[in-house]
Amino acid sequence: MNREEKKQATLQRIIEAADRLFCEKGFEETSVAEITQAAGVAKGTFFNYFATKEELLFKFQKNFYLHELFSLRDRPGPYMPLILAYVKEVGDSMSESPALLRSALQRFLASSNADKGTAGHVLKLQSIIELFDKGQRSGEFRRHISADELASTALQLYFGTLVIWSTGMGDTGLGDQLQTAYRVFLNGISTTQDQ
Repeated sequence: MNREEKKQATLQRIIEAADRLFCEKGFEETSVAEITQAAGVAKGTFFNYFATKEELLFKFQKNFYLHELFSLRDRPGPYMPLILAYVKEVGDSMSESPALLRSALQRFLASSNADKGTAGHVLKLQSIIELFDKGQRSGEFRRHISADELASTALQLYFGTLVIWSTGMGDTGLGDQLQTAYRVFLNGISTTQDQ
């Protein structure tokens, strides 16, 4: 294993250990020392990769969701079923730890690290714009609203649903709530009948 592969393996161990501990104990209750012990690395090694525990959380979430979004964007249409399956999968994965989601949202909104999420937000928004643009060009989505506006609205719907669900509102899981919200939104812009 070369040096770069070792660095990637170490990074992966840190992320996996943190994810496991965040789910078990919660974000606030997990220390960097516990993460490094579970990952089998020195505490200083953690700080070679992340400035703070919050940065690790943002990186983990951004990498996972951007990877999924990029793969969705690169697939052929129709896009409505792909989007509905994506939001369901993302929501279901987040439903496994409501406390972690609440912590992540609180930290993101309250932290000076929120600016670090901007790059991920721009990548996410650009991928969604491309998705809606493809859907419009294929005739699946109406063209009376720009792909930029559709993408921005979809992102707002996503974050709004996360906040509402994380506060305990709703009788269903997050995946189901996201899928319902997106079904209503997508049916409103679809060129075909309800799906």
